[in-house]
Amino acid sequence: MKKLVGLIIILICLFSCDKSDDNPVGQQFDFNQKILDGYFVISIAFDNIGNAWIGTFKQGLIKYNSNETVVYNSKNSIIPDTAVIWDIAVDSKNNVWIGCEGLIKYNGEIFTYYNSSNTPMPENNVMSIAIDSKDNIWFSSCVNKSGGVVKFSSESWLIFTPDNSGLPTNLINDIEVDKDDNIWITTHSKILSKIYDGNLIKYSFDTLHGSYYSLGDIAINKRNDIHIVINNGAFSGGICSCEHCSKILIFNELRSDELYNDKIFLNIKSMIIDSQDNIWCIDFNCCTAYNGENWIADSKGLEGDLFSIAQAFNGRIWIGTGNGIYINDR
Repeated sequence: MKKLVGLIIILICLFSCDKSDDNPVGQQFDFNQKILDGYFVISIAFDNIGNAWIGTFKQGLIKYNSNETVVYNSKNSIIPDTAVIWDIAVDSKNNVWIGCEGLIKYNGEIFTYYNSSNTPMPENNVMSIAIDSKDNIWFSSCVNKSGGVVKFSSESWLIFTPDNSGLPTNLINDIEVDKDDNIWITTHSKILSKIYDGNLIKYSFDTLHGSYYSLGDIAINKRNDIHIVINNGAFSGGICSCEHCSKILIFNELRSDELYNDKIFLNIKSMIIDSQDNIWCIDFNCCTAYNGENWIADSKGLEGDLFSIAQAFNGRIWIGTGNGIYINDR
């Protein structure tokens, strides 16, 4: 297994997100707007014309803007009422790609359903979607010991599995595309994979201290630095058995980085990097951000478990919860 050569690893630990006044910089986020009460929000994405596309837990797909809210379910679309919409991505033509019990495309008029019965997809479980600059669709199509990553392009299909590509495991945690159209993949292992020009390259993190269970969310900043959530310890029912479960690993193959801070985070569920290269993470009940100088941890105004985070084109951060969406006023 290939070891990391010339790779600088940085571990960022974040403060535990309790609901006390112990804020690292004495600031608080202003999530003063709430929408879609009653909806269990799993995923959020935005198109180029101002619509938010929201995936729910068995409550359909929601199109939301300042003028209308439209819910697509079995009554007006092919989306089944049992669908858990794990991920959404929008391509340059504003086609909406939906990951659930298969892959669904919505072009604004027609829904098209892709699954293992009508395509070469190995599995119907689609939990992560990424789109490159050529509008190739990269998505996970996997269960524990079957499937892997699929590239879908103009009705052609390319499938990467442990058997045909050296992918570390079948089970995919996240897929992201960097500025050079490299495809970055985390799996249920300590190995990061990159697909470049059709070839898969693996980076092992066996040298990390501690027994890290798996690599999770990926986020990429303007410098093409790859940020990865690493999870330490075993999870049971969404609860981590160790004291400090999540850290963030940052690396760039060509450049070293500075250590951001030495904080502790409990259990990072989702991470993004915004348009100003600020890092945003959510725990079950708290949001934490790094602005380049300080970590800001705050849970004021956020109620219920947090499940997803995204940035709209106007710069505002949206947080999806088990009961609607909170939007900040920055």
